[in-house]
Parts: sequence; structure tokens; C-alpha cells
Amino acid sequence: MSEALGAAGWSAGRRVDTATWTRKLVAAGFEFNDVAAAVWVEFGELTIKSSPARVPSSSLLLDPVDACIDASEEARKLRRRYGENYSPLGMWSIQYRSYVAASGRVIAVGAGFMWQLGTSFAEALTYVVEGDGGADRTERAAWL
Repeated sequence: MSEALGAAGWSAGRRVDTATWTRKLVAAGFEFNDVAAAVWVEFGELTIKSSPARVPSSSLLLDPVDACIDASEEARKLRRRYGENYSPLGMWSIQYRSYVAASGRVIAVGAGFMWQLGTSFAEALTYVVEGDGGADRTERAAWL
């Protein structure tokens, strides 16, 4: 895990100014949770890629504006469905918007499906980098 984070540009104590993201996302109709804000500050602007051993490969781009600026209604649907605030996180594997819940749960959505990447951001990073041996994390999400 530390190799993947280092290759992405992360280091202990890293801090990113998220004021521009916050301003743009508020204007687009998003609400935020503290977990998202903490993840943005430490991991924002990184693209974390899977280890070469992970099949299929995976990545997580941590840029909530680039990934989700036009998806505030999707975030509201997630909140209604699961009863907690889902803040934009970024893009999983180049094509699926990802969100982090107030509880820490990280999900990705796209084309009527939802994937649970982890019950916490740390677990999601482990899944992105190492995989999980084939466990099914997919939920049919026709309600999206």
C-alpha cells in the first residue's frame, strides 16, 4: 500500500487546499461531510493505482470536481436511499463516480450499478490497490 501511495505523490503530512473545490461543489448543490473534507485535504489531486499483481487493474482519482460536478442529484439519491450524506470523492477506474459517506463508506456508481469499495477510506484504498480475492461488491442500482 505504501508503495502505491508514494508513487501517487502522497507523503505524511501532505495537505491540499480544497477551497476551490468546496466553492464549486456548493454552487453545484452538494452538501459535504467531515470524512470527505479530511480525505480531500490529505489525498486530493492524487491518482492511486493498483499494484501490478491486481487483476483487473484499478485506480482512484481523488478530484471531486472533475469526477462529480454534474452529479449532485445522484448524491441526493444516495442520501435518500442509504440515509446518510454521500460527498463526492473522485473517479474509480477512470469511469465510475465515487463518493464517501459520513460513516466512511466508499462507493462507486455507474450505469445502474453500485460498487462498495470499502466500509472506510482505508479499506477502499486497500481494495483499489490490492483487490479482495473476487468478493462480489456489486449492487444493482436501478434507482439511480
